[in-house]
Amino acid sequence: ALPMCYRGAAGTYLAKMASLGVMPFATCAHQYAHLLKTGAQNVGYRQLHQSSRCAAKEYYEVVVLGGGAAGITMSSRMKRKVGAGNVAVIEPSEMHYYQPIWTLVGAGAKRLATSGRPTASVMPSGVKWIKSKVQGFDPDHNCIRIDDDKEISYKYLIIALGIKLQYDKVKGLPEGFAYPKIGSNYSLQTVEKTWKALQDFKKGNAIFTFPNTPVKCAGAPQKIMYLSEEYLRKTGKRSDANIIFNTSLGVIFGVKKYADALLKIIKERDRKS
Repeated sequence: ALPMCYRGAAGTYLAKMASLGVMPFATCAHQYAHLLKTGAQNVGYRQLHQSSRCAAKEYYEVVVLGGGAAGITMSSRMKRKVGAGNVAVIEPSEMHYYQPIWTLVGAGAKRLATSGRPTASVMPSGVKWIKSKVQGFDPDHNCIRIDDDKEISYKYLIIALGIKLQYDKVKGLPEGFAYPKIGSNYSLQTVEKTWKALQDFKKGNAIFTFPNTPVKCAGAPQKIMYLSEEYLRKTGKRSDANIIFNTSLGVIFGVKKYADALLKIIKERDRKS
């Protein structure tokens, strides 16, 4: 079975990969912590794929796909387990962005520049950084294919590629970003628009949305709503603001205990959801 955070719409592809024995990490890496303990080689094939590797030029004990927060964290941990020279990270970007901080950027509490560092500066020392994109998987032979049809083989594969933004799937949204009052905290290109729109807000509706698709952080839409509400209170604009949280979910939060607490806050602060 997949970890809780991969169930539902987000789990279709990952379920297929898991059936082949490929480990999907990212934000749920703790779900697989038992694989890091002594005796991991005895784990069943549906959790850990160890068939004969392909005849590739490069081989690593552990290959991590993705150099974001999850990928860097896992590569550092694997370095301590198997040695730096036995770990490779495949990541094409020269810049590493700590994206959880973008909620604070959208609320004006942090500057966007503080979220980015050169990838080389966060890559664990001694770990091989392969600057390329992943083009294909061959789990039957413990191989992945990268740019220029080059093959990399592995014993363990950690997938931490994150989620690709597809704003074009929401009708009118790409065009909407041309307007100053529409922003998104999920993108490097649009997060600062949120803060600008908040600063320029005079009165009317302030709408925060949660989509019906997988997102990088399910709590982010609520976080920016609460931060924005506090900003409007401090600047004397709250009485002229109608704050609305539009969610595709049937509840404000998936866990009832926390949903009840959040609904209490929403009622106290006169928001709508």
